[in-house]
Parts: sequence; structure tokens; C-alpha cells
Amino acid sequence: MSRNVLERVLWQLSVERTAKDRFREDARLFLNRFALTPEEMEMVMTFDVGALQALGVNPMLTMGFWQELSPERSMRIYKERLGATDEQRAGFSAALKG
Repeated sequence: MSRNVLERVLWQLSVERTAKDRFREDARLFLNRFALTPEEMEMVMTFDVGALQALGVNPMLTMGFWQELSPERSMRIYKERLGATDEQRAGFSAALKG
């Protein structure tokens, strides 16, 4: 696992229009350019923000990635994916401290 590579991928997908377009067209083809394991590719393609944060990926990058490209884009669902309680879903946080 390379947290730095995952963070670079999420940063590009959050800010670069061409990266977003390529990811939307063919996520696997876009991600093949990076030194990611199959498990890491799957985390990105399925928007598994909880697993990405568990690997140490910066929460602001996971949140930006989610807001830019997730089919749901709902912050409530984002926080559910992080395992938030009802109380935690009521407030704002890019990450959950357990």
C-alpha cells in the first residue's frame, strides 16, 4: 500500500478536469496508470472512503473525491460509509475519530 499514491490519485480526481473525465469514462483504465494494488483500485472505484481513511489517506482528500465523483454525493451517505453514528451524522467532519 502506498498512501502517497492513493492521495495523489484522489487529489487529481478532485481538482483536475481531465482526470475526472477519464475516470468517469473508464475508471479502471485511468487507475492503471498508478502503482495501486487491485484492492486499492477497488476502494477507489467503489468510493470506499472508510477503507481509504483506514489506510491513512487524508480525510479532506476522501471527502473532496466523494463530493466530486461519487454517484451519491450526499454527505449523510459519506458519513454512513465512515461508520458514523446518528449523532456524528448530525454534525460536520471529514473524518471520524473512534
